[in-house]
Amino acid sequence: MSGNSSGGGRRSFSSRTPANDNPERVTYRRGFITRHQVTGWRFVMRRIASGLALHDTRMLVDPLRSQSRAVLMGVLLAVTAVLGCFVFSMLRPGGVPGSDPVLADRSTAALYVRLDDRLHPVLNLTSARLVVGRPVNPTTVSGEQLDKFARGSLIGIPGAPERMVQNMSRDADWAVCDGAGGSADAAGVAVIAGQLERGGARADALDPGRAVLVGGTEGTWLLWEGRRSAIDLADRPVTDALGLPAAMPAPRLISPGLFNAIPEAPVLRVPQISDAGLPAGYALPVAAPVGAVVIAYRNDGTAMNYAVLPDGLQPISPVLAAVLRNANSYGLAQPPQLGADDIARLPVSSLLDVAAFPAAPVKLVDASVAPMTCAQWTKIDGAATSSMALLSGSMLPLPAGTHPVDLVGGTTPGTAARVALPPGRGFFVQTVGRQPASPPAGSLFWVSDTGVRYGIGGDQNTSEKTVTALGLTQPSLPIPWSVLTLFAPGPALSQADALVTYDAVRPVVQQETR
Repeated sequence: MSGNSSGGGRRSFSSRTPANDNPERVTYRRGFITRHQVTGWRFVMRRIASGLALHDTRMLVDPLRSQSRAVLMGVLLAVTAVLGCFVFSMLRPGGVPGSDPVLADRSTAALYVRLDDRLHPVLNLTSARLVVGRPVNPTTVSGEQLDKFARGSLIGIPGAPERMVQNMSRDADWAVCDGAGGSADAAGVAVIAGQLERGGARADALDPGRAVLVGGTEGTWLLWEGRRSAIDLADRPVTDALGLPAAMPAPRLISPGLFNAIPEAPVLRVPQISDAGLPAGYALPVAAPVGAVVIAYRNDGTAMNYAVLPDGLQPISPVLAAVLRNANSYGLAQPPQLGADDIARLPVSSLLDVAAFPAAPVKLVDASVAPMTCAQWTKIDGAATSSMALLSGSMLPLPAGTHPVDLVGGTTPGTAARVALPPGRGFFVQTVGRQPASPPAGSLFWVSDTGVRYGIGGDQNTSEKTVTALGLTQPSLPIPWSVLTLFAPGPALSQADALVTYDAVRPVVQQETR
């Protein structure tokens, strides 16, 4: 560095950059700097700032960094507070009534519905939804907000369900069970909704060759293959053909609930055949009158029984053949035998109801071994027909951990003693007829998980509005009336019933203390 004198006495400084003897111009690249150089520059700047602020360049403290940290912490605390307020407002809204039709007191959870600028206390949420006409949820507000409205009378449906969450299963499974003897489950009729847990000690499907002999005020009945048939135990032609022992046990008692749930079949008795004992009106190659039984063999050696009827031959089961021969064999020690060609040329008849009798002899279920009897009605989603199955065992066919609910009105005739439904969800159902192909065309009901049935009242248009107000989803599940009537009866659900006013609801007399 060299200095030169000037007229003003000021010294001039020359550049410290060394002279470049290269005749070509030097071009410097931008960004050609290291991270360490930048860090060092920042350190020098902080040291200069410390010297200006604290008159100390030792960097014992960094006032600028402390200030930036304080600002950052303040911003973080402010953002956290705002987010906390937002979450709290979502979990517990501030409670501005606005135009919401159903309100709930935050401190007491009491429900109110707004009608004609008045606030009416309502007995339950179901009633409030029926009044409003749509499945709204209550808006929680403070008591001070509720006090701003003029009051109206108490409205609602006493005993309406507090919670209506629909079970979305599309397969209908309903079972009615009844125990006999001293079994632990023999505490009256039990109704089960949903899939059953079979096997082991639990009731399982009754084999085709098994039957249950029951009795009651309606006489003696044989339960077999999903039906019940009246039988006279003194009718030896029938009992012997069925394979029932001469010293058979006394019929077990059957409850009306289980009895009505099983469809009735024709009586098990000797068929009445017109012109019995007279010669047939067609050419038979053997001497067999009308009412007699003949046999023929198939090509595989299987023996087939045929009844000789006035208009032709009808194939019958071995049991029905034994019934006819036990009643009157017409002096034939053995059924006459026909050839396959004879069967092919003779007329065919269908006068007898061959389905009224089992295809083979049956064996009775021992009540001391399997005291539990169930009737399961099933209709799979999309199926054209329903099915009925009989179950037998020593325990209710319930999944492990399922606990039935005891009905207070279980001692009332026509009501089940216990019900077992999936907890927390009810069923939106519609009654169907007894025939397997009967479509759901009856009344609509809501069955709660506590075993109470609520009718959805009104005509078709009113029922549709009620279903919409309750938030239920079509289609409904089919259920036989014989099963539905076993649930405890509850009040009807309709808007007209929900608008009924009260000064006070009188308490219901307790039927039983549990």
